[in-house]
Amino acid sequence: MKRLLFLLLCTLLCLPAGTLSAQDGAMPSRWAVVNVSTSNLRLRPDYESSNETQALMGTVVQVLDADRYWRKVSTPEPYVAWTNDLALAYMSEEEKDSYLAAPKWICTEDWVFAYESPSEKSARVCDLCAGCLVRKSAGKRKDWVQILLPDGKNAWVKAAYLADFETWTASRTANGEALAAAACRYNGVPYVWGGMSPHGFDCSGLVRFAYFQCGILLPRNAREQVLCGEAVPVRTEAMLPGDLVFYGTPARGRSPLKITHVAMYIGDGRIIHASQRVRICSLSEDGPDPYTRQILAVRRILGHVDSGEGAVSLAGSPWYFGGK
Repeated sequence: MKRLLFLLLCTLLCLPAGTLSAQDGAMPSRWAVVNVSTSNLRLRPDYESSNETQALMGTVVQVLDADRYWRKVSTPEPYVAWTNDLALAYMSEEEKDSYLAAPKWICTEDWVFAYESPSEKSARVCDLCAGCLVRKSAGKRKDWVQILLPDGKNAWVKAAYLADFETWTASRTANGEALAAAACRYNGVPYVWGGMSPHGFDCSGLVRFAYFQCGILLPRNAREQVLCGEAVPVRTEAMLPGDLVFYGTPARGRSPLKITHVAMYIGDGRIIHASQRVRICSLSEDGPDPYTRQILAVRRILGHVDSGEGAVSLAGSPWYFGGK
């Protein structure tokens, strides 16, 4: 018996790091759905590790590895990072496909709560922010609707805070005015490294979220976004609202160009960007809150969606609509 226990212990110790689940001693399901309003995804499985990005409730992720109660996941952008176990609801391949096909609501308010019953006096179940997705449930009560959270729990939200996801997606307007309005809605929101939600943004997170609100999916980081669309001359008179304006370190000698910051041009010689906080700046030294760092590139996304140049339409994404 002692020998058997010894051999079992040796076998466990020889397994590669990160292959055991804290709950059941095995890798969890290959698929999961984010089960909290905003999941912080970290560089390493440690709360002291940097927050690299965020994923909102209802986002399907692929589970790649486990380390104690941490899960390494790949998000739709794609982005690979670590989140904690309780931020996820696990699903089989078949359950994931069923989830993607299910009718859903999208939250259209920046921050709301879901309740146990259709009353703000009842207990809160969780919070939701703009962009969160939840499945529809059968219940309706005056100005409330019942929702089905990713983990299968039911809750109630005021109907005014939700929109049918498929209808909402089809109604998106992708033009410069709409993109500028989507970004300017968050003027004054705090800067958060890795932030990609109304609770806080980093520079590329703000840009990506604004484009999502207009039905377009961009890569996560500025260094990837600069490869999207077409190049625009680095002159204010050549820019249009919605164009992306990039900053960083110019190429020198053997050192390549390094993109470290992105803003959105909103017209009249102004940009909006997450820099210390989300703020509107002038590209001219004479304008209000001037931001006159050297512009390294300008890219136009509009007119280049679903063209193989990095930007894709939300309506055609298999991560949100499966095989529809």
